Amino acid sequence: MNQTELLKPLYNYTILKDIALDESVTSLTNDSRKITPGCGFIAIQGEQFDGHRVLAEVIEAGARLIIVEKKPKNIESLNATIVHVPSTVKAQAILGNQFYQEPSKKMDVVAVTGTNGKTTITHMINFMLERIGHRTGLIGTVQYKIDQQILPAINTTPDSLSLQQMYHQMVEASCQDVLLEASSHALMLGRLWYTSVNCAIFTNLTREHLDFHKTMDGYAQAKSLLFSQLGQQFNVGRAPLAIINQDDGAGELMSAVTSADIVTYSLQDKGATAYAHSITSSSGRTDFVMEFQGESYEVMIPVRGSYNVSNFLASCLCLVYYYDYDVTKVIEMMQHFEGVSGRMQSIQEGQPYEVIVDFAHTTDALERVLSELVAHKSDNQRLITLMGHSGGNRDSEARPELGNILFKYSDLVILTADNPRYEDVTKICQEMIGSHNDKAYHIVVDRKEAIQFAVDQAQTNDILVFLGKGGEPYQVIENQYLPYDEASVVRQTIQDKLSKSEG
Repeated sequence: MNQTELLKPLYNYTILKDIALDESVTSLTNDSRKITPGCGFIAIQGEQFDGHRVLAEVIEAGARLIIVEKKPKNIESLNATIVHVPSTVKAQAILGNQFYQEPSKKMDVVAVTGTNGKTTITHMINFMLERIGHRTGLIGTVQYKIDQQILPAINTTPDSLSLQQMYHQMVEASCQDVLLEASSHALMLGRLWYTSVNCAIFTNLTREHLDFHKTMDGYAQAKSLLFSQLGQQFNVGRAPLAIINQDDGAGELMSAVTSADIVTYSLQDKGATAYAHSITSSSGRTDFVMEFQGESYEVMIPVRGSYNVSNFLASCLCLVYYYDYDVTKVIEMMQHFEGVSGRMQSIQEGQPYEVIVDFAHTTDALERVLSELVAHKSDNQRLITLMGHSGGNRDSEARPELGNILFKYSDLVILTADNPRYEDVTKICQEMIGSHNDKAYHIVVDRKEAIQFAVDQAQTNDILVFLGKGGEPYQVIENQYLPYDEASVVRQTIQDKLSKSEG
């Protein structure tokens, strides 16, 4: 499409310089490193980089359309169409949707929001949809997926322009569904503007990101944005649907702000649409009874923990109500679910102790994981935990609370780096220790060395839990995202120790 056609959905804009309105726009980007001849460039004022500073460079590289929110002083020397808008962040969502011809409307978009459970639920739904023959796209913390093509995840939810491009690629790959993790940052920062969501799921709300949202009420309001925009249109022939966890008080807000029909799930309220009870969990599986539509169903899922029962209920409701799939077939399919990398992931290399890698990094998730493990461990088993704080330069108030939970359940705590950014790791660890100086703990700053230390401490029958990283594919040190794979590091460390023992 040409520049005039691209600008058509914008109402509030001013053309500061008209050079090439009839020219075709070959691509659209907000990244000055990805300029191609004939492209449109959207200048974004970011936290660390301002696209308005490189206008001359991107034009020299071939950009023919420039979208700005700050009027350039040297406009006479800029050989491109220059368009001024009040907000380039909002404009990139509108223009991305226009350029890629409303791609999200051509698929079923299922978005999951909440502090915990987003990744597991999106993977559960994705697993079942693929099993019944759907081509799917997946956008979240662990990875981005376009049908069978796997891409590394940088943010849980990418910016709106990147999302539109990804939706377009999914449409080109004949994907029918998109499973999307909707983070609170993404909702507040407009990354989901012009994403047409058909089904929205709310999991829970516990303390996280208060450095950004300031209060829990602000955090809840951010999550509710997903539901307030739900139910405004019928995109693919199905009525919009909201799926709400009735066990979390913030669910009332999500229900209040949406015009979509609502179904609920619960481990506490028998009046919920789907209610689970009689939960028993052991290594590698959880059994429970689900009450649904007046019938009782015995269910086994091959993942551990009552929180995964909640995740299953949400996924089941999505398949049964939104996709009109038979509940007994959903239950049967989930028996084959292989779990999610870094979510209560069992590592077994022949060692005489249990090893688990889990993403738990919030107080609620940590409490759930450790209380579940302690409830089922025997008296002769020690629980050894390794953890850092993922919020380097962020939310330091959470550190003593995380430490309280670690020391409450653990026989030995090993504190180390997670994503320290520019903060001193030892300082972070000391803040997590708080008043627990009399407890059994060690600080090992380097995470790989800490893993080696933890494996060296493990004895027969112990439970060794590596917390915080899960399947996150990087470690943030200063401003660098260094490739990292916790499960692989743990596996290799155990293998090396076993080899030495045999030798």
